[in-house]
Amino acid sequence: MISRSSLLIRFVGCLFLAVSVALAQKPHEGQKDAFSLVRELDAAFVRVADTVSSSVVVIEVAHRKGDQAAAADRLQGEWFDSLPDEMKRQFEDYLKKQQEDANPEEDVDPEEDVFDGKGSGVVISDDGFVLTNYHVIEGASLIRVRLQNGQSFSASVQGQDPQSDVAVIKIEPGVATQSFPKATLGDSDKVNVGQFAIAIGAPFELDYSVTFGHVSAKGRSGVLRTVESDQDFIQTDADINPGNSGGPLVNIYGEVIGINTLIRGMNTGIGFAIPINMAREISEQIIESGKFTRARLGVGIETLVENDDFNRFLPAVSQGVIVSSIDPTGPAADSGLQPADVVVAVEGVPVATAQQLKNQVRSKSIGEPVKLSVVRMDQRLEFSVAPAEWPSRNVVPKISKKKQRRGPSVSGMRFRSVDDEMIALFDLDRTDGVVISEIERDSLASRSRLLNPGVLVTAINSIPVSSLADVVEAWAKVDIEKGVLINLIDPSGIPRFEFLKDRGN
Repeated sequence: MISRSSLLIRFVGCLFLAVSVALAQKPHEGQKDAFSLVRELDAAFVRVADTVSSSVVVIEVAHRKGDQAAAADRLQGEWFDSLPDEMKRQFEDYLKKQQEDANPEEDVDPEEDVFDGKGSGVVISDDGFVLTNYHVIEGASLIRVRLQNGQSFSASVQGQDPQSDVAVIKIEPGVATQSFPKATLGDSDKVNVGQFAIAIGAPFELDYSVTFGHVSAKGRSGVLRTVESDQDFIQTDADINPGNSGGPLVNIYGEVIGINTLIRGMNTGIGFAIPINMAREISEQIIESGKFTRARLGVGIETLVENDDFNRFLPAVSQGVIVSSIDPTGPAADSGLQPADVVVAVEGVPVATAQQLKNQVRSKSIGEPVKLSVVRMDQRLEFSVAPAEWPSRNVVPKISKKKQRRGPSVSGMRFRSVDDEMIALFDLDRTDGVVISEIERDSLASRSRLLNPGVLVTAINSIPVSSLADVVEAWAKVDIEKGVLINLIDPSGIPRFEFLKDRGN
């Protein structure tokens, strides 16, 4: 909750802004005085709190006492790992206290359901579907929700999408015909940085706390550590604390614009909410079918403008999404796409960031071809990929640690032709290209995490190489100060690319 001093500072700030605006305007008949403007603003906040709180629920979750790993499991994963150490300790202390309060005695039936977790949610349909975070209900054996009027109900999980941290639960009313107050969902695409943002939830067991601030930024990605996470967060300085997770972030009109999800440290004024358009897209499918089927192209991606050297190297494009790798068992494997291709549009819709590409692909029909507009060096190309359902497993590359014989070297990479010795040494299952036999210490190539012994190099600056002579000929055309594009296949069989550039000392 906002402290009195913090609230006073913000109120004075709003008052100063209103007075400044009023004084800057030319007087005219019927003009409202500055204090009238402040009273209207104050009334707007009160109206939002009154209107939205009725659709907010406090979610309590239970776990089996006998599941000794339950508490530890809930304090793992990307949402928890992304928190600062201080915040992790507070979460751990908070959970420990809940468990101690729920279990004053040590001798407890291992099959007993213990309510040891708490979060927030928002009702999105009058028949009781509630939108919340996946990490709020993860691993729960029982769920109950409490409305602002004090009514309490059991609830069950309708479905979840861990990659976006979205989940939907269904209230199980005692009376089948009961109708629940639902929230009004806004349009997060129309949210503007700087506008008011109001968070409602149950932080630290302080139910129905209302805090306010502003939208600090949009389109925040990379907040969590794993690249598979669907991250398109709204950043806000409205106070969000443990227990706020799953609750709504709303605008001054009382429309839900996001689902509060993460914070970056205590008292930092940095919180993150899932945009309501993404949450609505996922929740609608969950309500309809009980799960969210996420489409995938089977490619690793990164934003071009975030790779400055490679961006400068490409002659024909300045914005887009780099294909950094291709899953050899994925839907794009036989599409014609290559690592280092830059996707600039999906079905004609321009994409400039990795998250924008994810947004365009996420809900595509499984098996229905999607047209990708691509730039390859100075060529404009189009490819068609039929998305597959996102798999539950991850491909983990194998890195050989065997010793290698020395061979010809360029920029610290020593190459060998793919022969029986190399196939046996590196357990290769394909023969196209040349194999890196050694990376010289402190060389340009040693700075790369992808260029390792056992890696097959298939092209240099888009020139195919299948022999040592090909490497020497292609490298003779390389200006390493401008950079060189290396297409490769890693030890797990995944096509990727690396861009090397000598930046000097």
